[in-house]
Amino acid sequence: MEGGALFNPGFLGGNFLWWVGQVADDSTWRENVIESKHQSSSDNSGWGYRYKVRIIGLHDKDESSIPSDQLPWAQVMYPITAGGGQGGSYQTPAIKQGMFVFGFFLDGQDQQVPVIMGVLGANAQIPKTTQTALSGGSNFVSQSGHANSGSDPTKKVGDNDLVTERPSGTSPSGQPTGGNNPANPPTPNAAPTKESPAATHQETAADKRKDEVLKRKHYLWCPDPKKKSPMKGIQNTIEEVIKKIQKIQQAIQDYVAAIQSDINIVNSLINQVNDIASLIKDASCEIAKFLKTLFSLVQDFITDLYSKVLKPLLKNAPPTIKIKILDKLIKGLEIIDCIFNKIGLSLCDSAEAALKNSFARRSAQSPPPADAQPFLTDQFRDIPWFPNEGYYNPTPMCYVEELVGEILGENLNDIIQGFDAAVLPVVKDIQNSLDGLGTNEGTSGAGSSGTPAPSSSGGSRIPNIPNLPNIGGLGALGGGGFDIGAALSFISAITGIFSCDILPKCSPNETHTLQEGGSGKPSTDEPSNVGVAKAAQAKAANGAAASDPIGEGLDQPVTDSERQAVREGRIEGGGTIE
Repeated sequence: MEGGALFNPGFLGGNFLWWVGQVADDSTWRENVIESKHQSSSDNSGWGYRYKVRIIGLHDKDESSIPSDQLPWAQVMYPITAGGGQGGSYQTPAIKQGMFVFGFFLDGQDQQVPVIMGVLGANAQIPKTTQTALSGGSNFVSQSGHANSGSDPTKKVGDNDLVTERPSGTSPSGQPTGGNNPANPPTPNAAPTKESPAATHQETAADKRKDEVLKRKHYLWCPDPKKKSPMKGIQNTIEEVIKKIQKIQQAIQDYVAAIQSDINIVNSLINQVNDIASLIKDASCEIAKFLKTLFSLVQDFITDLYSKVLKPLLKNAPPTIKIKILDKLIKGLEIIDCIFNKIGLSLCDSAEAALKNSFARRSAQSPPPADAQPFLTDQFRDIPWFPNEGYYNPTPMCYVEELVGEILGENLNDIIQGFDAAVLPVVKDIQNSLDGLGTNEGTSGAGSSGTPAPSSSGGSRIPNIPNLPNIGGLGALGGGGFDIGAALSFISAITGIFSCDILPKCSPNETHTLQEGGSGKPSTDEPSNVGVAKAAQAKAANGAAASDPIGEGLDQPVTDSERQAVREGRIEGGGTIE
């Protein structure tokens, strides 16, 4: 019995002495356990989870009296639900620097083997200092577990711990510190972190990021262009990239926006990551997928026009050259296909250039505010300053019409030249063949052979052929043979080979969000084909350079006068095409 004659007061645990202390700066103990994967248990320099603890009443407050790295190692007492590690039963302790812990001395009066039994919870209302005793702070005060006494790059605050309310205050000179303005210097010794068991529901940066992901619009693509225009996908993509750029801009003026972005606020300096260019690049390649569909519609329109123009020519061609004409028809289709394949390969770069041009045109009318200009970097050059939510912001619909029109206008001359290169060789072969069948005197039997006598001006005539469309005129929609608006909405008459072909089923919703689901009723602010056509005409009329699509394999080069003759419905030499 304790206190009896047979009792030995010197056995381990014979005297139960309580203590309360504070966990020291983690630079003095965190290397006790390797933080990464390792092969052998001997690779660990320490002996499990142990901590340096400064015990109140036993160790002085000042580092000069007893440095933190000279404090005794404190073991950890685990609950019975955690186990001791045998048989795979274990839990890791969640003890951090600055925490106040309590326990007992396993060696009693010797007081050299402290054991941690529990942790005292921190109060959410008490600010946590960002300095430890090793970095200019004090011991036995409320410290942040994220305080960095050195330049340890692994110590970063996670989004789940970074609160959206930045501690505010006033400097000794009267200057405001902290608060919602990220340009203000941080409030000294006040961590903007959530470090209390009672702060479970306090809003953090993770909540803001999650809300952004839940509300992000995802365009629901439909393979049937009769039901959904690809331009709606472009509009949604531009809308999303504008929102992302807008958040980067707001981060210079708003603390909550800053913690959602890749902008860091350190010692009143705003360190920016240049990601606006990468955002535009990624959005441009996303837009290119929808542009590919639009140019496929234009290609179908051109191919259909090619067929309509040459079908009557083939009917009137002499039988002796029909095989040759068919070869030229196939070669013409190859030319048209090569033109659009070439356009498709550069759509990502073209969309990026067009989007940057649209932003640059608006940047002068929407400059950044004066308080943001000292913090602007090169990534903000030629980017309009988008207004905050709740203020008027130009609809992305205008951007879509400009972007699609600019890209179509850049390639319009190539498309026209490709069409000419495909059509004119066929016309020339038929003309030359019919010229060889006629005579200077004419004949009363011309009608029976299908070849009329030459005209009085000396040119030949190809009967029963309508005028070739003036696709080079770039007139108003429907005015010329190349109707840009009709090309963008062209639907091939051949929608299925067999009656049992399954038609694609599309969602009735235009967009989808993780939070609200489908958008429901389609929006009415759809980009106009008329606006695209006008933008394309303006771009082509301003002298967009066009490469020569007339490739190798043609028997003879096509001259400008011959192109003009075909467009005006006449054959070189004074005749006309009827």
